[in-house]
Amino acid sequence: MVKRFVVGAAMAGLFIGSAFSLEGSSDKRQISPEATQSATIAELAREVCTKGWIVYSAKTRAGDWDLFLMRPDGSNRKNITNTASFNETAPRFSPDGGRLLYYRQPSGSSVDNNNYGTHELVIADSDATNPIVFGRNYPWASWGPDGDKIACLGKNSIQIVDLSTRKVLRELDRQGVFEQLFWSLDGKWFCGTANGLGQYWSIARINAATGDLNRVSDPQCYNCTSDWFPDSQHIIYSNGIPCTNEWAQLWMATGDGKERRMIYGETGRHIYGGAVSPDAQYVFFTKSRRDLGKVDHSVTTLALMRLRDAPVIGGESEILRKEYPNTRNGPILELSFGWEPHWTYARIKQKK
Repeated sequence: MVKRFVVGAAMAGLFIGSAFSLEGSSDKRQISPEATQSATIAELAREVCTKGWIVYSAKTRAGDWDLFLMRPDGSNRKNITNTASFNETAPRFSPDGGRLLYYRQPSGSSVDNNNYGTHELVIADSDATNPIVFGRNYPWASWGPDGDKIACLGKNSIQIVDLSTRKVLRELDRQGVFEQLFWSLDGKWFCGTANGLGQYWSIARINAATGDLNRVSDPQCYNCTSDWFPDSQHIIYSNGIPCTNEWAQLWMATGDGKERRMIYGETGRHIYGGAVSPDAQYVFFTKSRRDLGKVDHSVTTLALMRLRDAPVIGGESEILRKEYPNTRNGPILELSFGWEPHWTYARIKQKK
């Protein structure tokens, strides 16, 4: 079973508990499995603490959603938008880490995993200063590889938009892709959630030059929230019902869909929003007690793990453990409440 070590943003350090038992008259001390696991989690936290920044959206005490920055271990957490009149959601660093792309909507409206990309697009510096509101004509926008263009979902097409002029430079048939569009770092591919490739939602890959499409995910179940690995050859995504015992799991696949494997699963939690670190060594993701749609702050949290530890199963998850008997007990770093994380290793100037 995977044990968890919860990291709060205000914590100055990590506490590792130790438990010992004595065998007979011997004074040899034996470290308990719980203490060993806590130590490995603390080691993971130390390992990632200086590896760039995480940006994500979370609900504030005032009831609106703002954008936050933090270190990957949960430290140095800071609200970077701090607006009362808008909900800011789904932030994405530009490829060079210098800017942010995100969406905003009125603070009284519901934040939803399946429509956040239909609201007003905003582009700002990486600390959310100097925001420029582009408006609602750029649904499901994603950075281009050079940061000077975005791709978004028009009514019938994928549109390539020049950011300086806001003109549509090129269009491709969207071929059933309807949300969560992302452009690979090499500029050669798009991925997104699509209809029309079977009974359920699928992850589709589209060739940016030719428009050729292939299905990436399992056609026997619902799939969503895909994103690219830094190599532009692999895709991370969520694999769901009816193949996963009612709880969405985090998976990865080659772009052609020929090789698929689980990264993380946990009975009692839906796993969405996988975000791979810039060096492809770690992965952030969202854990939710309820299926998304509507994002409920009280039951949606962030977690981190090493990719080399995959596949990992969390909690008791008896059915999953029978299905995947050779999973590792890799440490899982449980972090703050939040949703839709994204990662950069770039240095970020922060407003004072």
